[in-house]
Order: sequence, then structure tokens, then C-alpha cells
Amino acid sequence: MSASRKPEFSSSFLESYMYELMSMSDEEILEGQDIDKVQERAATRIAAANREAGRKRLAAAKARVQRREDIAPSHSSASLEEVRAYINEAANDGRVTLAARQLSEMSEADARRLYSQLKQLRTGQGDDE
Repeated sequence: MSASRKPEFSSSFLESYMYELMSMSDEEILEGQDIDKVQERAATRIAAANREAGRKRLAAAKARVQRREDIAPSHSSASLEEVRAYINEAANDGRVTLAARQLSEMSEADARRLYSQLKQLRTGQGDDE
């Protein structure tokens, strides 16, 4: 016995249906409905969707900031001299490779970022002091 199969829609059927819908005027499609109410309902839905998307973006941004705060060590815990000494020690270590840098010419923000990255690398290797 063979199982009955649902008939498949042909692409020509879908194309003719889409063509018919596209050729209809707005009045024919919205026959019997108040156009102003339909437009108001659509505007309300779009505004609600925009608010929801904004809430989701804000929540995602807050989560990213929180993850960064959880991961990043406190910059106030080490002085700039300690940060530069740590980087200098790591550059001569051999377990990490650093591009040639003039440590004395590096900005404080760059030095602290590099310090943070080195700390994370060493913590991941189990070699943090």
C-alpha cells in the first residue's frame, strides 16, 4: 500500500498568486476595513517592535559591559611603574612573545591594556604570580 501524499504547490501557482496580490489595489485588499485604523495598528506594532529591539540591545550591551568588568582586573591595583615592570619581565620571559615595543613611549592606556592581556594569558596557563 502506498501512503497518500499531500499535493505539492507548484511554483507557477505561487507566482500567479503573488502576481494577483501585487496587482490588487490597497482598497481591494483592505475592503471593508478602516484604512486609518489599519495604519494606526501597523504604526503601533512597529513602535512596539522598535522598543523591544531597543530593550534587547540595551540588555546585550549591559551584559557585555558586565562580562568585561568581571574579566578585567582592577587598574587601580597596580601602579604604572608596576605595570611597566611586569610587561618588561614578560617580554624577557620567553613563554610569551611581544612585538618590539618602546615601553617608555607606550601610553598608560596601552600599557594597562597589555598588562591586562598578559595577566589573562598567564592566568590561563596557570603561571600567574
